[in-house]
Amino acid sequence: MKCFNHEADAIGICKHCQRAICKDCCTDLGFGLACKDTHESDVSMLNSLIENNKRAYESQPKATMFGPLFFIFMGLVFSYFGYQKGLDNLSFIIGVGFIVYGIAIFVYNKLFFKKVTTEYET
Repeated sequence: MKCFNHEADAIGICKHCQRAICKDCCTDLGFGLACKDTHESDVSMLNSLIENNKRAYESQPKATMFGPLFFIFMGLVFSYFGYQKGLDNLSFIIGVGFIVYGIAIFVYNKLFFKKVTTEYET
């Protein structure tokens, strides 16, 4: 493989433009090669996006808890006030619905995240 600028042998591929580059045309950024004086900032930005996505993915299990906990909490509040006025009250029924929905979301998130984690690791 030859450098796209020269006829010299290429040592790698620019992470931004995907062209073959020789040692005179490249800059090693430690996390990928870039065309010298052309794509260095683009490759740095690309790598920062990748790092941000990794951090977001790692925090995902915690984020999946907020929705179900909110619905269960609201279900408990509605159920409590509905129970105070009688079990046939609409508030009690809505509260039970919130609790069931919160539990269903919790179970779905756990199963989905387990599946995604297994696929991501393989």
